[in-house]
Amino acid sequence: MTNSEPPVSGKRIKGEPAMRGLPTLARAREERRSRSAPLWNWLGPLVLVVLVIGWRVDAMRTGELRSGLLARQREVVQRLGSRWFPLRDRVEAWTGECAAPRFAELANPTLAATWDFRGMSGIYLRIAKENAATPAKIRTSSRFSLHDGFTSCLLNGKNPSPVEGAKCESTQTCAVGEQCNEFNQCAAPSQPYNLRTAYRVTYVLSDEWLTEIQATHGDLALRGAVSAFDALEKYDLQLATDLIAKAAFFMAVVDEPIEGGDAPVDSGAGGAGSSDGSIPTGPHQARVCVWRLDSGAKVLAFRGQAAGELMGGHPLSDEVRLARQRQAQSCGLALDVRAAIGDAAAR
Repeated sequence: MTNSEPPVSGKRIKGEPAMRGLPTLARAREERRSRSAPLWNWLGPLVLVVLVIGWRVDAMRTGELRSGLLARQREVVQRLGSRWFPLRDRVEAWTGECAAPRFAELANPTLAATWDFRGMSGIYLRIAKENAATPAKIRTSSRFSLHDGFTSCLLNGKNPSPVEGAKCESTQTCAVGEQCNEFNQCAAPSQPYNLRTAYRVTYVLSDEWLTEIQATHGDLALRGAVSAFDALEKYDLQLATDLIAKAAFFMAVVDEPIEGGDAPVDSGAGGAGSSDGSIPTGPHQARVCVWRLDSGAKVLAFRGQAAGELMGGHPLSDEVRLARQRQAQSCGLALDVRAAIGDAAAR
């Protein structure tokens, strides 16, 4: 064979890449590649354009949701903020005063006869002394404020049971005039109105809430925030505003640490897991301060012993025993307050 003769079909010329399978199949593969290359040349950018458009549409929808929610929040702040923020600032300042290192007692042995707040609507906070140093700490620690043996033994009104209502996740599922409390039960708000609830409900009016919404991304997350705001605005905020407007007094109970060392603290047994362990179960000093909300006048500043003894009963776990011990001591403190304001039936 001379150099001018064509190569035999099926043979590979030296230096050419190896061909897989039959030559006809290889040529078919090459033809398919040549036809698909132009397709991907325009299909790839098209997919990218679709993705970018989808991202822009989602971003616009998210921005609209955020803007609408923030506009609604500003309207609520304008409508309710003038009533809540001044009151919040006053009760925080009063709580700090009640927890100050130098505590000036104010005796009022005729208070039960002249202005008996115990049957009135009011606002209440119980907090450990070390947690009352600043407004920020008060707001954080207020979520552990409990209605307990102190309020039960001090006040004249009869509060509904907080654990006998219908199960709930939010107030919107409760009857009119009820709220979903810390036990996830529908119940009429107890008196005095616990400041922990006011802080929880009015959180949507705060700068912290604004920061959270600004940092929230994604259509689904913002829709959840809108739904939560809807429920608060329609149910909880209105109820809280009414209770605050009707309040005649603010009462702060400030528990001091036990002198000379630590003592066991209860972990919230029987209290919806709400105790932060800062209020001692052992006997300790506590301060009780009361202000009139109409005039801002302090009508009572009492310092006494939170002490009491459980009598009888079946053997209990340490957790339940400590919780019940705290209730007994709280009731003992309330009885001392009743005697200090001139309640002859206190003993």
